[in-house]
Amino acid sequence: MDIFSGKLPFFKGNLHMHTTCSDGALSPQAAADLYREHGYDFIAITDHNTVVQDTYRDGDLLLLSGIELAYELPAEELHIVGIGMSKALGDSLDITHGPQAAIDAIRRDGGRALLAHPAWSLLTPGTIAGLHGLSGAEIYNSMSTAPHNCLRADSSLVLDTAAAHGCILPLVAVDDAHFYGGEHCRSYIMAQMESLTQASLLQALDTGRFYASQGPEIYRYSVDDKEIRLECSPVSSIIFYSNLSWVKGRCRMGHGLTQSIYDLRAQQGETFVRCQIIDETGNSAWTNPISVHPQ
Repeated sequence: MDIFSGKLPFFKGNLHMHTTCSDGALSPQAAADLYREHGYDFIAITDHNTVVQDTYRDGDLLLLSGIELAYELPAEELHIVGIGMSKALGDSLDITHGPQAAIDAIRRDGGRALLAHPAWSLLTPGTIAGLHGLSGAEIYNSMSTAPHNCLRADSSLVLDTAAAHGCILPLVAVDDAHFYGGEHCRSYIMAQMESLTQASLLQALDTGRFYASQGPEIYRYSVDDKEIRLECSPVSSIIFYSNLSWVKGRCRMGHGLTQSIYDLRAQQGETFVRCQIIDETGNSAWTNPISVHPQ
């Protein structure tokens, strides 16, 4: 089964960013113009506790409605990003009802909910697994590292641990831009969509027809009972992750690598597999985890 359809184009987008409508440095229009100049096809403006506008097209850029909601838990700070909901819903959301109520409300309103920066938030696998109805989680958040934050941009460990315990979530990379001082236009998703519309994007999220990236491109990602096959732009590392700590042959290192095959029969007991590719400049791309049946 091919994860990506050869007939649909890819569109580039950022699903988490802030403007002067909350604590961002740029106005919504200035932020949109900046991302457009960097080749983005869609963005979601996800200001804190407010939906700035309903989804609309600004020329060749799709601006999705969005919001970020924060919940203080004991020793954890859980943030939910909503995209594609109506402005009216954003005006009526009550965070005192808790994160699950917000996820449910966003989905009822036709939007989708994402888990923001789980490593930065110090979330535990149990907390993540306790949430239902998420359409993805941020494996990389450009804001969650120096010079503005401690080095918790990469959430792969906690998300892999959650997946190993049965909570397998699709993976997005985002900027979470606030200052627009280097964290912007850095991390994004590439979504296969029939057209540049909210409906097509939400369908891509629902069906897993997207990958997260900072530059490397994934052309093909397919799976059958025997193997996973990946084809990509030239990179120096292709690494497969799963619930197992050790699997022979999961890493391939070199120069100008453009493909790799992962043997699903090499080790018994795998329940999920995902792939990370890294180019010579250190930029990564990440596939969504694939559920596999233990041998």
